[in-house]
Amino acid sequence: MMSAIDYLREDGEGPFKVWHVPDVVAESPEQVRLALVFESPHVNELAAGLPVVGQSGRSALRYLSQNPTASEPLGQFVAQRVSTGDGRIAIVNVCNVPMQAAAFGERDAPNLDSAEWAMIEKVRTSRSVSLGSMRAGAVRATSEVLVDRLRTRLAAIGSGQDCVVVAAGVFAKRMVAAVQDDLTNPALEVPHPSYNQWNRQSNQHLDAMMAMRALFMELTV
Repeated sequence: MMSAIDYLREDGEGPFKVWHVPDVVAESPEQVRLALVFESPHVNELAAGLPVVGQSGRSALRYLSQNPTASEPLGQFVAQRVSTGDGRIAIVNVCNVPMQAAAFGERDAPNLDSAEWAMIEKVRTSRSVSLGSMRAGAVRATSEVLVDRLRTRLAAIGSGQDCVVVAAGVFAKRMVAAVQDDLTNPALEVPHPSYNQWNRQSNQHLDAMMAMRALFMELTV
């Protein structure tokens, strides 16, 4: 019987690979200068097989490119650049499989029971700022599994002298903070781009947001 932890460990080669959405990272990850870390795939990401391609992805690219009419999602934009040999920007999800049952829509979903989905949801939505402050044993243990997978993937790209890692959203911030010691530079922490948060006036002067966009523009203009 497969468990929630088995599901969340899926790396694209296991029994849950049909729901695995890979990161967008160049074959030579040492060239990465900007690594954007998001949470997990949802409906649009499952359909496209790419991260950050829904409405949040479109909103994110509009902010980063300073083009309010941009219609392409961020995941597609970065994947296209990587496919042509420019791998200086990467997109990484903390978890490469959906962490919300709603993400599957009409698709077949993993055979997890309601208690396991409830636990996965607690992992994703916890407001804890660190693993150490998480009290529920199963939630913390599951979080540590995700941290181990994230550490392995970020180690290849986030340890470069010139690489800046950006954690988007509370969940991503908590997980990236847990691997900060493996990164060369302090991670930038920004809101998640959902609900057009990156384009809200109240977020326009956040130092981390401005630094992220400045580096993105340097790498794409």
